[in-house]
Order: sequence, then structure tokens, then C-alpha cells
Amino acid sequence: MKKLVIFLLFTSLVMQGQGNVTVSNGKSITIKKEGSITMTQNFSNNGTVTLNSDSNEFSSIIVGGTATGNIIYNRYVNIAGANEWDLIGSPVSGLTINSFITETNNAATIATNISSYAVGSYDNTLDTWTNATASTAGNLNLGQGYQMATTNGATLAFTGTVATGNQTVAVQNNDAANAGAGRRWNLVANPFPSYIYGNVDADTTDNFLTVNTLKLDDSFEAIYGYDADGTGYTIYNQTSNTPLYIAPGQAFFIAADNTSADTVLFTEAMQTVAGGDDFIAAKTVNTSYQLGLEIHNNTSKIGATQFYFKEGLTLGLDPGYDAGAYNQTSPISSRLVEEEQGINFAINAMSVAHMNV
Repeated sequence: MKKLVIFLLFTSLVMQGQGNVTVSNGKSITIKKEGSITMTQNFSNNGTVTLNSDSNEFSSIIVGGTATGNIIYNRYVNIAGANEWDLIGSPVSGLTINSFITETNNAATIATNISSYAVGSYDNTLDTWTNATASTAGNLNLGQGYQMATTNGATLAFTGTVATGNQTVAVQNNDAANAGAGRRWNLVANPFPSYIYGNVDADTTDNFLTVNTLKLDDSFEAIYGYDADGTGYTIYNQTSNTPLYIAPGQAFFIAADNTSADTVLFTEAMQTVAGGDDFIAAKTVNTSYQLGLEIHNNTSKIGATQFYFKEGLTLGLDPGYDAGAYNQTSPISSRLVEEEQGINFAINAMSVAHMNV
């Protein structure tokens, strides 16, 4: 079996290994924010491996076999301004909350409020957030999303092992549970230190939405990404007409279908080194049409809705194309023309033939 031993490498843009990759004791690899490493077999780190990022570029490492030894992923996290918090998950496995928030550089960078740190978990049974303290036990669960913020928009160090193989994340539809306090929304995150395919324009089969179609509520079969500017959430699904690449550690909301305990799947085959910004989308050619409507209060946009037209779609529910609004009390939305069930939609998808009806 081939074995590639790394003795010393200061920086890396793109590197591919066809066998095992080993980083020797006392040696180091630093992967630039635009760089990547891909290997088909096993990865063993006895030295120091550091991956970097900024607000719109994220490095990647993909391991086809097993992985041992910790890496450090310096993952960009947004500033703690009004409505500017980030939704982030750990891009590494085995990281405790305590070690994360007390790590020297992190402790000086994570936003705080008295004894609370800007690292918060979401509970959809009560629609509540709980921020961590220095005594909070447990790990940053792989595949779970958290609200996070830094004092000035900077990277936080995530130290742990590279997740390999398929990863499952627990989800549940708790809509209307606990006297109406519960929600269908689950905050999940890309568990890999690499990009993953989000929709069919990125990969026709190995993408998050297609793989998990049976686990998502048909009326909300989409990825809901937080805009961090006070306008709410951008919806990404099969109407996007652009390849959707989800950045390492990027968190997003999904609407679970099952009212009992269930899981969504992040597969090894979803991984890619392609991508750029959070929820990056590169334009492609597609025979479809879109009409967007916005509502403003003076110069401030307070709501938006979209109509999407493509051959083969219907006036009823087209899962993966129609998408219910994250906020069902949004000031502007639409309803399905057929099979209407009282749900307000942010994306209403129909056939091209219905454009002029």
C-alpha cells in the first residue's frame, strides 16, 4: 500500500494523495484559506495541521479512509453586532465546549456577556437558546448547529479529529408541542472540514436535499440560511438554479418531517473542495424564470417572496421546489394555487405554462 509521509510543508493550496498520508512528529502543514488536501485512504497526524479561513474563503481536507490525530480549523465567525451572529457547527469531532471557549485565542475573541459566552444551543421543543458558560459540560456535537459570535469578526480555533464516513444527526418535528411553543426547525451543520454539495445543481444525487428528501417536511424541503443582517433567512433548494456548496462547519435550519425522533444524513460522498463563501452559488444556465416581490417600509426591506417557473412543476406542492416561509407571519408571502393547506410560502414553484395564466 502506498504511504505518503509529510516531513515539513509550510503552506498548501491544493494537494492530493492516492495512499495513506502521515504527518511526522514535530512537523506541520498549514492550509491556506483557499487551499485543500484530499486523500483516498488514511490520514495520521503526529504533528500540527492547521486549516485557515476568512469571511468568504474556507480551506478543506477530505479523508477517504480513517483519520487519527487532531487538526486545528481556524473557522471564521461573524461579529456580535445587532442581528449579526453566525450559525456555526464544529468542523471537527471530539471538541469539548469547555476547551473550545477557554482556549487562549478563543477566550479573547468570543463575545461574552458577564459569565455567558456567545456559543448557544437551540431547543426546538420550547424555541429557546441557551448560551454556554465556562462550566458547561459536554461536546460541541458533530452536525449540530450553534449560534456564535466574535468581538470583531474573526476566526475561532476548532481542535479535534477529522470526521470520516457517513454522519447522522438527530432531528425531530416538535411543531406546536408544549402548548404551541415547539417548532419544526432543527439547527444542523456540515460536520466535515470540507464543503458539501447542497442541491442537485451541485451534484445530481449526492447532495444534502436529495439524500434527506424523506426526512424533511415536504412543504419546507429546503435549507434555511441565516442572513445575519436583520432580514431573516435565505432559502436554498432545487429552484436556486445555482450549485449550492455548504462551507465547512456552516450551520442552517431545516424542517424535520417526523414528530418522533429521526435523523438526517451527511454522507461521505457529499464532500467536495469546491466552494467559496458561505452558501456560495455560481451562476449556471437553466430554463426557468423567477419573479421576486419585496415589501419595504421607507428604505428598509421588511419582507420578500418569490415565484419560480419551470417545466414539469405543478400548481400544487412540489417538494424541494416550493418552500414554506421560515416566519409564517411574514408581511408578504403566497399560498399554493392547488392543495392549499394554510401554509405561507416564500418560494412558490409552478410550471412555465402558468406564467401567463
